[in-house]
Amino acid sequence: MTKGWTPTFAARQMLEIMPGLGRMIAFKFRDSGEEETTIMQAHVLLRIMSSPTTVSDIAKMRRVSMQSASVLVQALVDRGWLTRIPDPNDRRQSLLQVTPEGAARAQAVQEQMTHLIAALLEDLTPEELDAAAVFLPALRRLIAEHLHPDIVSET
Repeated sequence: MTKGWTPTFAARQMLEIMPGLGRMIAFKFRDSGEEETTIMQAHVLLRIMSSPTTVSDIAKMRRVSMQSASVLVQALVDRGWLTRIPDPNDRRQSLLQVTPEGAARAQAVQEQMTHLIAALLEDLTPEELDAAAVFLPALRRLIAEHLHPDIVSET
């Protein structure tokens, strides 16, 4: 283990870095004129693309109220990126399904975020990239072992 890099120290470093990464992505989106889709909207669309889901599932996944999830979903429906279809297992609910336009928008945002982060990572040394190649899969494995599958699917 690198001197000083205990699990607690690593956790603190990650918690300090993550908000800055989010701010950088948001700033770059605004700077590029991409304000049509929020990162949260893209994450929800990508999640629903894997399988139709309910507003309740979105609220649980995002850890928000049903009202907040409903507002988010309605904005996506209004843009034509989501549709509601009858739930064959529960006629009181609707399933959410991504439209082709919604899928294209989500994939475009994901691609844009990937390019932004990749451009940042271009400045890493080969040794630093090798370290990332070990650390990131290990972190993904730990998350998969310890968290609910819906949370893992967001990563």
